[in-house]
Amino acid sequence: MNLEGAIRVTILADLPVDALHGAAQGRGAGHAATWLSQLAEAFTKEKDLEIHWIVLRNDVAGDSTEQIAGQFVHVLRRRSLTVDMVTAHLFSRYKMLRKIREINPDIIHVWGSEGSYASVIGSSNVPSVMSMQGILSEYDRIGSFKDNWRMRLQALYEKKWIKMATVVTTESQWGKDKVKLIAPHADCRIVEYGVNPSFYSVPWNPEPSSPCFIYSGSLDWRKGFDLLLEAASIPPIPIWKLSIAGSGPMLGKMLKKSLPHTVYLGNMIWSDMQDQMSRSWGLVLPTRADTSPNAVKEARVIGLPVITSVHGGQSSYIRSGKNGFIVDPLTATGIRQAMDLVANDFHRMLELGASGHEEDRDYFKPDHTAHGFSLLYRELHRARHSKNHSVS
Repeated sequence: MNLEGAIRVTILADLPVDALHGAAQGRGAGHAATWLSQLAEAFTKEKDLEIHWIVLRNDVAGDSTEQIAGQFVHVLRRRSLTVDMVTAHLFSRYKMLRKIREINPDIIHVWGSEGSYASVIGSSNVPSVMSMQGILSEYDRIGSFKDNWRMRLQALYEKKWIKMATVVTTESQWGKDKVKLIAPHADCRIVEYGVNPSFYSVPWNPEPSSPCFIYSGSLDWRKGFDLLLEAASIPPIPIWKLSIAGSGPMLGKMLKKSLPHTVYLGNMIWSDMQDQMSRSWGLVLPTRADTSPNAVKEARVIGLPVITSVHGGQSSYIRSGKNGFIVDPLTATGIRQAMDLVANDFHRMLELGASGHEEDRDYFKPDHTAHGFSLLYRELHRARHSKNHSVS
């Protein structure tokens, strides 16, 4: 099974396994960490790495291992996430560690603090990388989890795991700053997560006579969805239409408002989302906290202007007045003003979309993500080898 001379890396993550078989379809197809499928594909170009994925799933009959595109995928049957949380992830941690010992990796890379994967940190003498999908501690601090005891508990686990990891990676300076609040001395690196290659071939063709925006994300308070609904309710009735893609706890509130200029699309597979984005004048995401939202990156790869907030990693590549607008302070009135400003001038909207477009497309290539992690793996492997050599 092992490739001679390669650095053996075990990655523990919610990899959408069917995506490796050519069925990557996005969030509407039930995929969670949608950036992992293109990362796995990009890793095939890193010939000095032997990649082993460990994936926990509760919808399988038993454990299995298969080799896909030169990488090994180990699927382990798990108990419910709630059971894991209240037992400090005891059962899943035991299964993962048993598989890790079998693989005998040089590097352990755990992805996210939302589940059980990071619970293995500190249980092995090999270097560990912890990649943040979100910063749960920050989400909890601003009140996102007031009615969700499970996520509040996970936020407590997150603080412990961050302090134990050899290196923590996040997508943005915003994320790095939040990690440093938890662990000031943590070795934290920025590695941006890439966009699925299918978005790179989507043409942007907004209709001059049909100003419209799209929102893509969870319909919840953290994403600022309440502010967007309020912005859309400010009189007079706007000249623009708003398409809403996603699901979440504020769905009922949105449907109750029954705004005539809004359309609810639900969760969408990538091809349908790309069709909607290709005709939109801009993406609106008034988030209160985000490491680096996928929807913003996808929009910029296609060429849409973005209206967003300063509260997240997207503020490092959305330049207000250049390729979109940063609404700060974040208010419903400010969001409405930005949307009206874009919708009132078709040629200005096109200029916003074109500004920095090629730079953004290059920045979000998944090959950059794979290369960034590969460099980190090699660095940690060299350091460990040098340390072991000096001890001997």
